[in-house]
Amino acid sequence: AEVDKHIEVCGSAYEACAGADALVICTEWDEFKMEHLDYKRIFESMHKPAFIFDGRLILDGPKLQEIGFRVETIGKSF
Repeated sequence: AEVDKHIEVCGSAYEACAGADALVICTEWDEFKMEHLDYKRIFESMHKPAFIFDGRLILDGPKLQEIGFRVETIGKSF
């Protein structure tokens, strides 16, 4: 559903990430944690280089780097 020409509401995290340049996590909700999403699938659907910005430190940065993501965290380095 389109809210306006600059905002689109998606039905899933996978749909939202398809064709994206970056993924920004700004919540600690369980549904965005590594065990609930297939981050390899997300990576494969994104433009490259694919970036993840983890603002809540809920993701496994080294594992995401192994997948191919460029990972940035806020408040902690790994």
